[in-house]
Amino acid sequence: MCTFIELIHQKYPHCSIIVTNEVADELLYDQNDLLSKSDKNGVKHVIFTGSHKEIISRTDLIVSLGGDGTILRGVSMFSNTSVPPVLSFSLGTLGFLLPFNFKDHETAFREVYEGRASMLKRERLECHVVKKTKPSQKEIDSDTIYKSIATSKDAIHAMNDIVMHRGSLPSLINLDVYINGHFLTRTTADGLLFATPTGSTAYSLSAGGSIVHPIVPGILLTPICPRSLSFRPLILPSTSHIVVKVRAKGGLESANTNAKLSIDGMPQLKLFPGDEIHVISESGSILDPKWDLPESVKTAQKKTSAEKNDGCDSHSERDDTGIWCVARSKGDWVNGINSLLGFNSGFKSIVVDEDIQDGNKSSLSHGPEHDYDH
Repeated sequence: MCTFIELIHQKYPHCSIIVTNEVADELLYDQNDLLSKSDKNGVKHVIFTGSHKEIISRTDLIVSLGGDGTILRGVSMFSNTSVPPVLSFSLGTLGFLLPFNFKDHETAFREVYEGRASMLKRERLECHVVKKTKPSQKEIDSDTIYKSIATSKDAIHAMNDIVMHRGSLPSLINLDVYINGHFLTRTTADGLLFATPTGSTAYSLSAGGSIVHPIVPGILLTPICPRSLSFRPLILPSTSHIVVKVRAKGGLESANTNAKLSIDGMPQLKLFPGDEIHVISESGSILDPKWDLPESVKTAQKKTSAEKNDGCDSHSERDDTGIWCVARSKGDWVNGINSLLGFNSGFKSIVVDEDIQDGNKSSLSHGPEHDYDH
């Protein structure tokens, strides 16, 4: 991070560096940090910080140094507002969202600064929580998650996935699923997850979901260890309005009957019988008017309808939605599933020494042409 900041100060003096308060404190108290250093003209480096609201209003580009989780956490600051373009450098272990090696940071930033970088647009999902009963003030005061979410009328946005799961409960949870006002299924499972095409290579993939190219508009519905073997993963249109209701186990409502909600890996509210979530694409969905929707969903519906009346024929044409990510090339996604996932990798043959009487080496094949007589 210090290396990158020094590059910006030296070669792009008109650019301001903004970090969160936690990062600013880390730089300030680190004995080797760049805040105690000066540039070649004797001017000390200046770094800006502030509240999340202030940072959001002033940011033109997000630079991520870390793994995929770093990007998700950074983008989550911009929930319910447009997200600045994202330039990401791989400093983690996997990194489907991280096309650049940090050794190329100077070239990568120069291309972004000069407007020559390739860009890939990734869609986000919106999650609207509808509680059967409003939480008490005691619950809100005792839970920081309630403080930030239960009192908010806004949606929560997901770059990767929205997950309803049983958490630490030993038993499965019961969920009813509706699509565009029509009942799809009632499932007993460890949970359900709804992923963007970007999130198709994350939790959804581990749960048996399909791999989807990030520019394909759609919502992945993937069951997590369902009791029924016939519940298969689905890929739904991005215009879908999905509702999931929590059902009491055996018709008995109790404190032990609940589902956990997490969005992009970050824990959210507990959901109890009668509570529901609405999942739609940020780009706009066809919403069923018979649902008692949260105000934020109704507002999104009106906004989408107004834009269509203004001549916007496709929800994908809205410019204030999704996340523009800087890409290294048009082949990033193909290279990623090959190099990171080992897509369709064949079996390898290895040669081993065996302590046999004739002293010969034998080849042990692990491929389909296994020599059973050998």
